[in-house]
Amino acid sequence: MWSASGAPASGQAQSGGAIRVATNAEPTTFDWMSSTATATRLVAWHVFEGLFAIDQQYEVRPLLAQGYTVSDDGLRYTIKLRAGLKFHNGQSVTADDVIASLARWGKLSSGGQETFKYVKGLRAVDPGTVEITLAAPFTPLITSLGDPKQSAIIVPKAIAERAGLKPLEELVGTGPYIFKKWTPGQEIVLARNPAYASRTENWGGITGRKVAYADEIHFFPVTDPQVRLAGVSTGQYDLALELPPDLYAKVKANRRLSADIVKVFSWTGVVFNKAHGPFTDMRLRQAVLYSMKNADLMAAAAGPKAFWQLDPGLFFPEQHDVYSRAGADLYDHQNLDKARALLREAGYKGQKIVVMSTKDYTWNNNTAQVLVPEMQAAGFTVDSQVYDWPTLLSRRTKPEMFDIFLTGFSPSIDPTGVIFFGKTWPGWYKSEAMDAALAQWSRAPVTALEARRKIMDQIQTIFYTEVPVAKVGNQFGLEVYNDHLHGYTGYFDVRFWNTWVTH
Repeated sequence: MWSASGAPASGQAQSGGAIRVATNAEPTTFDWMSSTATATRLVAWHVFEGLFAIDQQYEVRPLLAQGYTVSDDGLRYTIKLRAGLKFHNGQSVTADDVIASLARWGKLSSGGQETFKYVKGLRAVDPGTVEITLAAPFTPLITSLGDPKQSAIIVPKAIAERAGLKPLEELVGTGPYIFKKWTPGQEIVLARNPAYASRTENWGGITGRKVAYADEIHFFPVTDPQVRLAGVSTGQYDLALELPPDLYAKVKANRRLSADIVKVFSWTGVVFNKAHGPFTDMRLRQAVLYSMKNADLMAAAAGPKAFWQLDPGLFFPEQHDVYSRAGADLYDHQNLDKARALLREAGYKGQKIVVMSTKDYTWNNNTAQVLVPEMQAAGFTVDSQVYDWPTLLSRRTKPEMFDIFLTGFSPSIDPTGVIFFGKTWPGWYKSEAMDAALAQWSRAPVTALEARRKIMDQIQTIFYTEVPVAKVGNQFGLEVYNDHLHGYTGYFDVRFWNTWVTH
């Protein structure tokens, strides 16, 4: 992290005030269980929590759980809740709330659906203890419960049951902040939870000790990055998200500003509609892969080389236990002749390809502006359509509306939690080969390191063969904050516990 003084701002933590955040996109829902959108998560994880969560090193640790035990046969997990947990409505957190929430997660989220293939039953041993019984060993169970993508958030039983498979409208969680109000297009406000029961460990990430110093957090959707930068420069905002890397020089020139370059941030992907239209044919997805010149795409998306890297992994190199370079012989090897041959082989007759992108994320629209001519050079007829992010999120749920959309994938922590492997996630990937490989992974003991490496290579080889998503490259985030904000540390998404302001 760069700062004018050479170090992050420090000093005695102070309570009070409001943290003001300029975001680049507005969520369509705050239900973190039903949406994988970053705009949802960066607000929601202040409000909602799960049994487990990832720490600063992306390792899963307890959050609402005190701990857990596993039977010798690996089929029974007993999870003890921490004492004194309460929801924002004052209700105590019980095993019944956990069971109802997990049952909803198992039906609603792609990670939950994958996990619940193995779940035989959920039982309240007592008000503070939950037992999960499996039909077959599933070694990633705890990891899945702590995955930040579509989190297994715990809400009151009655609220979970009323919501069913629809997004939550009653936003009652256990987190350090309480949902206060949302004025669409203008402002989202969270208020400090005075009854929050924090852990004590300094784990970082989204678990461990959480102190809500600020009275409120205000999120302002500001689509223009220049306006976000101007606002954080003048003190209108305390932090600005998703600034384009080409603004980095301006940030460095302002001694009141600090910038975090977040290395494990996201990777850019070209998502194909595999339920409807031309890309139900795997050969056309492969043709797009061969049409791409990844360095040009990443330079357009992320600017200076310090903000991106070319890498074939589904996971980031820092994630040693799951990282693989399998598929590197297919990644970043533009071959227009090969692409054109695949188009002919698939019988492509010039059907219009709808590519959706958004200007709400500058990198997203910039990537599309390079991808479209690359696809056209290979022989595709492309209709480029640009939407605001909420509209794109809505349209991508309808198979008849698009053929490709662009998005970024923040870090997964286990292959069973990769969201686009889910059959119901937009893109609708169904693969017997991938299902079999994921089942192998799910059975492999965590101590069988060599076997797990081979399975991970197999998973990634299938990914590059079937191309449910064409990976572009790893992108690093630029977050900028001023000297009003203290205690803040960069991560793959923002969080404002253990952070305070001095306005």
